[in-house]
Amino acid sequence: MSDKSSFFRALRPFSLIVAIATCGLGVSLALVEGSQNYELALLVIFNGLLLQIAVNLINDHRDLRQGHFSIEQRRAIQRNTYIGYLVMLVAIAIGFYLVSLRGWPLLILGIVGVVGAWGYTGGQINYKSRGLGILLVFFLMGVLLIGGSYYVVTGTYHADVFWLSLPFSLLSSLLLLSNELRDYEQDLAQGIKTLCVRCGYNFGVKLYYTLVALTYFISVLLFQAGILYDLLLILVAVLALWQPIRTLHAQRIKRQQLTPLTGRFYFIFSIMYLLTIWMAPA
Repeated sequence: MSDKSSFFRALRPFSLIVAIATCGLGVSLALVEGSQNYELALLVIFNGLLLQIAVNLINDHRDLRQGHFSIEQRRAIQRNTYIGYLVMLVAIAIGFYLVSLRGWPLLILGIVGVVGAWGYTGGQINYKSRGLGILLVFFLMGVLLIGGSYYVVTGTYHADVFWLSLPFSLLSSLLLLSNELRDYEQDLAQGIKTLCVRCGYNFGVKLYYTLVALTYFISVLLFQAGILYDLLLILVAVLALWQPIRTLHAQRIKRQQLTPLTGRFYFIFSIMYLLTIWMAPA
């Protein structure tokens, strides 16, 4: 059975850091500011994780139209898809409970999130094949998810939450970009027109460097503006960059490690960033 039909491969555990980090940032900002809704904070992180799992499991279903799979592999991909939809239904149910607490603004945000999650590879939207995945993930799995998490716990929102969400939003796009670069030849052969397929592998490499640079540039600006408390811890995460950057220029087989290595960088950066948030003086 190919990796594509494997449940573990479809789950993409390295990518789950996105939901944990982004929701974790939103609830951390809420708790640092004085909220004591700890149970609600945990529920928000759990629900974000469920939504990410659902998206990951559903993601490969459209490839059935373009790839060549055995009967067993097709059944496995279908199974992963059904599990993904089931997980999404659970996430939606929890979402309705949260809406009952916070009202219609959260309902609108939830609808946008679910449509965006389904539209990544589903139906006529399929923005992955339209080259829009990296851009929309920035908003859906970054700005909106972080802001929504903060709003659920506090019932309010302010501009600093938006500014502080930008580094994580960029890293969410970086992780998806690493996936497109890893699968470049396969997507090209199957006619899956991701941004990297449309613009070329070298463009994707340059964009990878750009997203990393923007992440740190914005972090410096946040520090200078007094919104971010410290930079030293965040700079430590640079040490985790040398391996994924080296892998960018490797042959296709060795490049399979690009996404897990990028996920590891995201994980280390997010830990340092969240420590900076929690260490800020009251």
